[in-house]
Amino acid sequence: MTDLPAHKKFERQVERIHQLLEVEGSTVTWNDHIPDPDNPSQPRQIDVSIRRDGSLTLVECRIHQDPQDVTWIEELMGRRMSLKADAIIAVSASGFTKTAREKANAYGIHLRDFATLSREEIQNWGRRRTLTLNFCEFLQVTLTVRASERPKPGRPQLTDAEGNSPSPLIWRLLYQSIMQRLDQDKWSGVAVTVNAAVEAKLLINGKAPACMSLGARVRRVSQTVRLASLFEYADPITSTSHAEVGSYELGGSEIIENCDNVAMTIDLSTITVPDNCCFETVIVDAGRAVNARPRFIGAEQALNCRVPIQIRYEFPNQ
Repeated sequence: MTDLPAHKKFERQVERIHQLLEVEGSTVTWNDHIPDPDNPSQPRQIDVSIRRDGSLTLVECRIHQDPQDVTWIEELMGRRMSLKADAIIAVSASGFTKTAREKANAYGIHLRDFATLSREEIQNWGRRRTLTLNFCEFLQVTLTVRASERPKPGRPQLTDAEGNSPSPLIWRLLYQSIMQRLDQDKWSGVAVTVNAAVEAKLLINGKAPACMSLGARVRRVSQTVRLASLFEYADPITSTSHAEVGSYELGGSEIIENCDNVAMTIDLSTITVPDNCCFETVIVDAGRAVNARPRFIGAEQALNCRVPIQIRYEFPNQ
């Protein structure tokens, strides 16, 4: 997603908006290619297409600095006729000129633009719809390994089942098991001391330990992600709002709302996990009960963690 050029990102955003807006049974396709009715061997590229009950709607997008003028509207009139589409929607990130709106209204070209809201509207929307990252901070972490027998003289070696040093993923899974346990106990996030049995397949000098446990002081650390921008995806002629699109300061994270239907993209690719912490959850609060459609990207970045761990060995007296 982050590697796409700006105009392609814009098209994908419009696609996501229409996936939320269209009725059940509709097929919304980005970067579609349809045969030219007058030359079927020649496919024609469409930014976004919408198919429903045998009808075809074309969606063409432009992300320019200046409002789109009547010339583009006339081009779209010809494209609708040439491709025998039932309808065509023109989406401009910078709006339309007065003449373009009048021409579109006269010839049935549906316009959509991203109307900038007032500062007060943005602030109120952002206060009601929050995005929060939760982390678990692990302090004084100790892995206690009780051996089944006393090893030969020398420093104990803790390895995985293949004889390699434990990978960061193994430690992450240990912390994950603690977080899952706390979640099951309806943990409020206040600092607690935990001690839990560990079932990871680790070996001491090549032999399975009698048992292992992980102890730590744990508390929740939360970060509120700020709202970067808010726009209405609206008809500039009737001023009717069709969707609200909020972007957050977390990669490509966004929330698209239409009534009580909400599509969310949570981008964790740019997340910074604090020291001594593991990523726990992301909480999106829309301020009310909604029909949510979440999508997560870049989740592998959230698995990174830097938590010092002390290993203590216990050996039987023999």
